[in-house]
Amino acid sequence: MLVEGQDAGGVLFLDDSGYYAGGFYVFFNQTPTYYLVYCYSDLWMIVGMMREVSKPLPDNLPEEQDKLWRIKRTEQGLRVTCNGVTVLDVVLSDQLCDDSDWKDYWNKEISRVSFLGYDTASISYRTTAQGAEYTSAANTFQQRPDSGSED
Repeated sequence: MLVEGQDAGGVLFLDDSGYYAGGFYVFFNQTPTYYLVYCYSDLWMIVGMMREVSKPLPDNLPEEQDKLWRIKRTEQGLRVTCNGVTVLDVVLSDQLCDDSDWKDYWNKEISRVSFLGYDTASISYRTTAQGAEYTSAANTFQQRPDSGSED
């Protein structure tokens, strides 16, 4: 069971030397939000800061409780599907990214991915020839102990 406002999941892309080449993180809030690593500032190492500047995901997430997320780097940016539905298709640009060095990271060729230790939402994950995928139970929220309302 996910704890609303606390659980998150995502992936970092790495080049063949093990250096960062961008990444994607999703936060399971009342309205799920996402963060593009090395596009939206360089705060990604501080989870609380990432959460504060993350952007809302479109409201087309599938209703199923268990969700299979596929994250794929494209030539222009990033595509994210959830249970086969495209929920994000981002073209990276100077207008979108406020990290002035975003091209240095996102233009690298990726050779592997990393799932971070503070990923609290994933049930399982694996790399694929197309990128990465992980499974979460994103519609099952447990009320936060300090929250006054239930969703």
